[in-house]
Amino acid sequence: MRLIIVTLLALSISFSATAVTAGHTDLKKEEKEAKAVLEKIGDKKVQLKFLTEPKGNILVRIKDADSGVIFKEIIKTEKEFKKNYDLSALAEGDYEFEVFTRQDGTINNFEITLGEEKSAGSNYFTKVKVIDAKKVALLVKAQGANKKYVRILDDGHVIFEDTFEGNKYGKLFTFERVASLDDLVFEVRDEKGVGEYLSAL
Repeated sequence: MRLIIVTLLALSISFSATAVTAGHTDLKKEEKEAKAVLEKIGDKKVQLKFLTEPKGNILVRIKDADSGVIFKEIIKTEKEFKKNYDLSALAEGDYEFEVFTRQDGTINNFEITLGEEKSAGSNYFTKVKVIDAKKVALLVKAQGANKKYVRILDDGHVIFEDTFEGNKYGKLFTFERVASLDDLVFEVRDEKGVGEYLSAL
């Protein structure tokens, strides 16, 4: 019975996916540094962007919280592309979205949470993800349209400052002169000083 359910879910996801060829002209600067990007485009809907010309076929797999493969497909293309996935057939919970090629191995493993996101505080959902030894991605979702402040501290010294208004902020950072990612602290706060501190590791 479990096998039948998994098969039906896979078919539902597969049939609801649509593909369209795309170039780099509409991509953000930080996205161009990665080979693949996964973006949320709606309620239980995501879009995969492959930002370089693939070397061979691309394997896409979705795994549940127990690392069980519930969906997989092989994409055959020689161009950069976008592809949408409708995940509405899946139950709420945590999932992993894996993009793989035989030549390059695992391109990226994206974490997906369907349903209520785990909040890091009453006003913020913040996430720090280490991409490699020099790159770290920061994602912030905040309530309200007031100004927010983002700072990065290295061993107590401020090495980056930025502000944003609205409820979303995301950036991929490359640290060339940082001795260790262990010493980095990401600070996100509002004008009243209410916020969060996160370690890179």
